[in-house]
Amino acid sequence: MSQDTSNNQRHLSNNEANRITRESICTALLELLKTKEFKEISVSELVRRAGVSRQSFYRNYKTKENIVLELERTIGTALIEKMKDPIYIKNPRKWFIDFFTVVKENTAVVTMLQKADLFITIFAKIPSYIESQLNTCSPELHYCIVGSMGAVHAIARDWFERGMKESEAEMAELCMYYVWLTKFDIKQNKSN
Repeated sequence: MSQDTSNNQRHLSNNEANRITRESICTALLELLKTKEFKEISVSELVRRAGVSRQSFYRNYKTKENIVLELERTIGTALIEKMKDPIYIKNPRKWFIDFFTVVKENTAVVTMLQKADLFITIFAKIPSYIESQLNTCSPELHYCIVGSMGAVHAIARDWFERGMKESEAEMAELCMYYVWLTKFDIKQNKSN
């Protein structure tokens, strides 16, 4: 029994060590992005700044792009999880407010995604998630959803680049006015 406990403690401590290594690498990447373009940063420079070995880096990531994709998945997953809340079907304005809040709360990660030209990846899974909630989805509605998410991406990116001066509620109002699927009644499409 004591050996099982010892193995579990070692396993937990390895997980903890990996978590700390990953955090150090992410922090180092954020620091380096303040002065360099993403493509100019080498793994050697990254591990040196993070204070970890190359072996530790490669134990956690295959490439430096995997760091950014992991952070993107975290934000993307948070947004999709929020969309699962039934309140958003009745109140899409609230989802937009929460979306802009997530962007603002994750400024460092969004900056990294911007510098790596990967900010758009946050939006990649949202159209398919919306469609999965519908019983049927016409090609016209599909492209409307994809176009709407493209517009939200452009608005969010510009808002971010301009310093997020407008409130999340103001941005939600803009999205409701200019982007929301007013031409299509999603509830009607759902019943088809």
